[in-house]
Formats: sequence, C-alpha cells, structure tokens
Amino acid sequence: MYKAEKIANRRAWFRSIRPGDVSKAKFKEYKALKSISVQLTEFNASDGLQHGVYIHAKYLKSELSVILVGVTRKQREKELSDPEYRNEWRKLIEE
Repeated sequence: MYKAEKIANRRAWFRSIRPGDVSKAKFKEYKALKSISVQLTEFNASDGLQHGVYIHAKYLKSELSVILVGVTRKQREKELSDPEYRNEWRKLIEE
C-alpha cells in the first residue's frame, strides 16, 4: 500500500497529481476529509478541467486518510458514459 504523505498545501497537492498518479495523505481529523471533498470538487471543475486531469478520491475514514487517483479528462468522460468503465480508476490503487 502507499505511504501516506503529510500535506501542507492541499491545492499544490492536487496540482501535482497527473493522469496515472496515485497519492495518499493522512490527516489529523475527520473534518479535513470533508474539506478535501469540497476543495477537490472545485479543483476538478476549474484547474483540473483546464489542465486535462480529473482527480478521484478514495476516503479511508477509519485511517483519516485519502487516496487521490488522476485520470485524463477523456477517461473521465468515458467513465460517465460507460457504466462498465466507471470504476477503472480504482484498479490503479494497490489493495
């Protein structure tokens, strides 16, 4: 599994994710996970759209961690149009 990073700047962390990248971070409290969800939605609609990357998140609430997975905008469009492809991004995460 991935080693959790300490994140000082979430927006910079989001910007560092490229298609095919997987990154994990651990936080001190549950509120941070909820906050990341909101920030990531905004990022995907703005910076991500502009740079051609969409970032998925898998929340590990019991660990207070989140795993981010980057995909291309084209992959994201396929996920939305093809139910069989919807969870392909999860295959990038080592279990």
